[in-house]
Amino acid sequence: MKKPYLFLCFLSALSLGFSTLGFNANADVKKYEEEVQKSQFLSRHWDESELKERFQNFLSALQKQEGIEDYIVPDINEDEKETIREFFRPYEKKELTYVHTKMDILNQVSGTDEYNDLRGIFKLTFRVKEGAKTIEHTVLMHMARLGDANGIKWKIYKIIWSDKGIDVSDVKLIQLEKPKRGEQVCIMTTDAGVIKMRLFPEQAPVAVKNWIELSKQGFYNGTPFARVIKDFVIQGGALDGSGDESKSIYNGFFEDEVHKGLYNFNGALCLGNNGPHTNGNQFYIVQKKNVNESVFPNTSLPANVEEKYKEVGGLPELDGRYTVLGQVYEGMDVVEKIAAQETDKNDAPVENPVKIQKIEFQKYR
Repeated sequence: MKKPYLFLCFLSALSLGFSTLGFNANADVKKYEEEVQKSQFLSRHWDESELKERFQNFLSALQKQEGIEDYIVPDINEDEKETIREFFRPYEKKELTYVHTKMDILNQVSGTDEYNDLRGIFKLTFRVKEGAKTIEHTVLMHMARLGDANGIKWKIYKIIWSDKGIDVSDVKLIQLEKPKRGEQVCIMTTDAGVIKMRLFPEQAPVAVKNWIELSKQGFYNGTPFARVIKDFVIQGGALDGSGDESKSIYNGFFEDEVHKGLYNFNGALCLGNNGPHTNGNQFYIVQKKNVNESVFPNTSLPANVEEKYKEVGGLPELDGRYTVLGQVYEGMDVVEKIAAQETDKNDAPVENPVKIQKIEFQKYR
């Protein structure tokens, strides 16, 4: 019975001997999270370019299943390396598309040389083709820039956070189609001219019903576009703090109807609100001929929607938070004329704001 005990003692002594002689497997493991930051930098365009190329190559390596060891910090322990490999393993051999890289934090740490003293928190967004679907993924990572005079590379040492994936497959876009014969359309007569709009009762039934019935009651007749911002929106309804903001056919505020297929394209008719499910009678019409493409990486829009925004303009930054219930198909010149009014610091027309004379509905011929 003494032999197993003696054997265990021998193994312990052997392990201690290896450690003493420098054979400890964890001897060169570095604790990056324990480093001391001595300064923080603002990333520059060359940093972004370097990262973009690095991550494009990274996704290519994943897709070709070439291995990602060159993208992992070499001196963390094996378990930490495997955690990183395991996270990205499901994406190997799949069709991957780079979307965006953002450097949220860039700092300098003490205790090393100028080739190895930069650390950062980075956001990588990429898309994965999975059958008929396209799924967008975003991951946050701790990274270190390591190397020497012969070359420096950003490498991952920890996955901080990731989402579960967002479906960004192409959607059917009906919003900008011409009205069909017999379709009920909205005719808004203003002091500046006539604006004709399609409505989407199937996609936003609650909002469309409220819009039609309030209009037929004459609620909007004689009311002004009280807030106008050129290259943004013209806005009407109860905006004056009178307490009528919640007035609707539902005796108060009603729910949002954010439909994946309707967007804040130029000319979109939408409901204004003061937060989730605070729709009443406020509305706005988008007036923006172009689009700020820099917002796309943070909006998770289908590719065909992004392309349509580039074509017609609009405000993708408003998508997902406001109900879209209609679309101008004739009279955008009138919308632009209203938006061009001189305004004060509160975006209210300085004098003689354009008013709505009447809103009618008729079958499109």
